Amino acid sequence: MGDYINMVLNGIAMLLILLAALSASKFHLHFLQLESYYLAGYRHFMLKKWYLFVIAAVPSAIGLLNIDFLSGGVGVLQALAVYLIGKRVLAQTNEKKPLVVTARVKRLMAIEAALMLAVAVSLGIAFKLDNICSLFGLVVLLVPFIVALAALIAMPIEYSVRMYYINDAKKILASRPDLKIIGITGSYGKTSTKFLLSTMLSEKYAVLTPPSSYNTTLGVVRVIRERLQPDDEIFICEMGSRHVGDIKEICSFVKPDIGIITSIGPQHLETFGSMENILKGKFELIEAVKETAFFPLGNEYTERMLQMAECEKYAFGVNKECYMYASNLTVSPDGSCFALVNQKGESVFCTTALLGEHNVQNIVGCAAVAYRMGLTMEQIARGISKLKPVEHRLQIVSRRPVTVIDDAFNSSPNGAKAALKVLSGFSGRRIIVTPGFVELGDKLDDYHLEFGKQIAKSANIAILVGSRTSKIREGIESEGFDMENVKTVDSLAKATEHIGAISRAGDVVLFENDLPDNY
Repeated sequence: MGDYINMVLNGIAMLLILLAALSASKFHLHFLQLESYYLAGYRHFMLKKWYLFVIAAVPSAIGLLNIDFLSGGVGVLQALAVYLIGKRVLAQTNEKKPLVVTARVKRLMAIEAALMLAVAVSLGIAFKLDNICSLFGLVVLLVPFIVALAALIAMPIEYSVRMYYINDAKKILASRPDLKIIGITGSYGKTSTKFLLSTMLSEKYAVLTPPSSYNTTLGVVRVIRERLQPDDEIFICEMGSRHVGDIKEICSFVKPDIGIITSIGPQHLETFGSMENILKGKFELIEAVKETAFFPLGNEYTERMLQMAECEKYAFGVNKECYMYASNLTVSPDGSCFALVNQKGESVFCTTALLGEHNVQNIVGCAAVAYRMGLTMEQIARGISKLKPVEHRLQIVSRRPVTVIDDAFNSSPNGAKAALKVLSGFSGRRIIVTPGFVELGDKLDDYHLEFGKQIAKSANIAILVGSRTSKIREGIESEGFDMENVKTVDSLAKATEHIGAISRAGDVVLFENDLPDNY
């Protein structure tokens, strides 16, 4: 009877440790999800977070203490300690983008559970232990590797699921030959341009516009399967990419009629590897376009793409030779006004509450598409007057007593430069809060140094968030900036607290970028 009770209690202990390991795996699954389930990105995360192995060793060491004379009820208590400590020290708190427990995550966790049980049994057999719980604590230590192995095992399953959904979306679009599809891509400005174009085209057409940044393959698939309505006339498809081939995959089933390039710059340089690969990856949209493509002038790479394109193509910007351009531009802290002129010389006066010259360029690009699709200049101007800032993209969230500009979404060197130009146009003390850039590979220090120099010319006070900002500080100092006005803090919460202590009426605060959880 005593042996039976011990067996039951040891079973409960093993179950508790299994739950501890699965709980700990959510932490790692979160980062795998943030890396779009790419194992290369997850491996990079594991190397950066090496100290987690030391933390995981704590509950694992407790598991190893369960030798033969600590079994039964004591084993259950020890396993409960493993569970609670593992859950506590490996739990991710205050996530900016929490783990989304999708069907894919559930499949991964099921594979993980099977692997964990297999590991525990294998350890017991290998060490000839009647009490498997003696080494079961090691499972917690092995969690990062088990997550990676589970993702590897799941690849054929996920590929099948992925292709099922892609083919379903393909069939839906094939049944709608009347639907005009517009693809948008670029290094930054994609989401803003999508909403700008939707507002304009809605003056004449029924437009399907994906919410937020639904710009991955499965994000686009989901929009098509869940949101496309029979009366939709236009589908605006934002296409994001971190690797060569990402946009090509989206275009394989979306098949865009029209393409717009917003910009080309060093965004996701870490995953692309080079500026040439970024150009190649973004050009995949243009290669798939069936009718017409639009390019902004004033950027080395977009102008190269304009020359490379073999479809019908048009340029937009501030150059009079463009298909559509802006002239007599006036930019202020309250927005912009300009004359919108088409290739025929017809013009219309436009006003917008959006900040910055770069936004005017995006507006002109959208106007070019709208004009090509049959909208009148008056309809376009009316649409422009209705434009609103996109959340977290140079969005003024407060004007009194302190003006707060939220530009926290995925900052890039070019985007930050444009934001600083907007900041410099405000009167009063100008304050910037930034943690710097991400995904720039071995060029990060160079871009941070240049960013610091730009800050010194545009701001009066700089609050740098995190230890990654040392080169930004160095760049600021190199311009002779008063370093008494530069402060480095550990977190965004500390930065906000510092602003509360130093700010006064009339100040302008720019929040430039907010690092994702995997940074």
